[in-house]
Amino acid sequence: MRESLARLLEMLADGHELTVPEFGAFSDLDRPAAALVRERWQGLPVATRALLLERAGELADVHLDRNFEALGKLALDDPEPEVRERAVAVFWESRDSSVARRLAVLAVDDIGSGVRAAAALTLEGFVEAVETAELDSVTAAAVTAALRTAADDPVVGVRAAALEAAGALTQDWVAERILDAYESDERELRVAAIRAMGASAQERWTEYLADQLYSGEVEMRLEAVLAAGALGSETLVAPLGEALADDDPEVVLAVIEALGEIGGEAAVDLLNEFAPDAPEGMEEALGSALGLAADMQMFRRFGEPVADDEDDE
Repeated sequence: MRESLARLLEMLADGHELTVPEFGAFSDLDRPAAALVRERWQGLPVATRALLLERAGELADVHLDRNFEALGKLALDDPEPEVRERAVAVFWESRDSSVARRLAVLAVDDIGSGVRAAAALTLEGFVEAVETAELDSVTAAAVTAALRTAADDPVVGVRAAALEAAGALTQDWVAERILDAYESDERELRVAAIRAMGASAQERWTEYLADQLYSGEVEMRLEAVLAAGALGSETLVAPLGEALADDDPEVVLAVIEALGEIGGEAAVDLLNEFAPDAPEGMEEALGSALGLAADMQMFRRFGEPVADDEDDE
């Protein structure tokens, strides 16, 4: 295995592009293998190092048995911001506390704004664990402090990433930043605010999302629909029903899926009424949404499960 890895590293240094099977050698690196890669790492061209990490992240999404975190960890020390940014993306699914703490440092201190933004956004994966107290107190404090600091970063992209990641945190500063961003002239911040609203699980944002469903900008309407589905509030079913008449087919498809995610009797009725007039090609999405919406009648995100009729007798 070590000889095979060494040979691949030599080939990469000469400009070789790895095949999918060859990427397996960089998955689940043990300490000796990681040490070998670290030793040879700087001998690879910058573009090769960046591409290797980018492809590793993509493959990890497709092949769940592949784990490139050891590769990502050593690449976080790379002198090139481009490479560090790609390395951060490898940890999107990570729940390792040591990774969370390292990302928290990068989100605040890295000289590369792209690295800070990527690290802040990747911290979103740890926010739920913060809220459910599954993270140790030291790591949780590091994550929240980093996101709060990054939300005030001088670079708009970093602020937007931090806000989007922090959406589910139930802390007063998050709501304040969401409102500020929503009212901002910066499009990137407004989009981040809408996404944070969707992640927040707070009814207070339903009126803002409903307003954006009537935006003159397709992107904002689409973001609002996606956020409405994520938020899951039945308050948004009626305005989503009106959005089924949107001129943009991508928005309409997103509305169908959002109604399925929210569920309940009203959502089921809207989807059934829309079905005969639905654009061609949306049948499968409608069927999936109707099934999900019907299932959701037994549970409400903002209430108690609905009892069976027999239980009411």
